Amino acid sequence: MNIGQEKLKSILLTNEIFIQIINSSLSDIEYIYLSGNPHLTQSQIDYLFLQNIDSVNINLLRNENCSKTKIEKFINLDDKIYNIAIAHNRTISQDIIAKLMAFNDADVKHSLKFNNLI
Repeated sequence: MNIGQEKLKSILLTNEIFIQIINSSLSDIEYIYLSGNPHLTQSQIDYLFLQNIDSVNINLLRNENCSKTKIEKFINLDDKIYNIAIAHNRTISQDIIAKLMAFNDADVKHSLKFNNLI
């Protein structure tokens, strides 16, 4: 299925379409574009995390459908870039915000402020 990189970021993803896209032997760059799609479901997000591509993980952590379990897993890595990505997720809970604030990192705090989370 060749729909183009830009389309991967916005196409409405039914499970059937997602499976067709995944089965088309995506490059890392195509996975990155796909991971930025706001229409990803929880199971699609979980599948994309299995690809273990840093840029994909960053996009997924920003996705409003990313599970709290995944977000907590990445917070526990104490990785500044992942923490900034999480701070850009507008649906994180107050306890996740508190964990991010505990790192006392100016860039993470700036991201939280930018998104009106603190």
